Amino acid sequence: MLQFGRNSPTKTLKRESSIEQNILEYLANHKGSQDTVRGIAEWWILKQQIAEKTKEVEAALSSLVAKGKLSARTGPDGQVSYYLRKEEEGS
Repeated sequence: MLQFGRNSPTKTLKRESSIEQNILEYLANHKGSQDTVRGIAEWWILKQQIAEKTKEVEAALSSLVAKGKLSARTGPDGQVSYYLRKEEEGS
């Protein structure tokens, strides 16, 4: 059970596991939130992890395009697709 008192969730984050940190961060940023185990896993934890991983993937794709390893193409819907450059296919 989470206890809110002298030690606010954000002050105790460094001592908590990664999932505990995610839960406490979510609660600190969404005052009054509550959910079931499944809701917390699906909507709080996975949503945070997807957002973090998306940033990492975007950075990796930008780096690979800058290095000439990948090319990017914007489709009619405005979304960008990435693909291996022809020169890299044989590598």
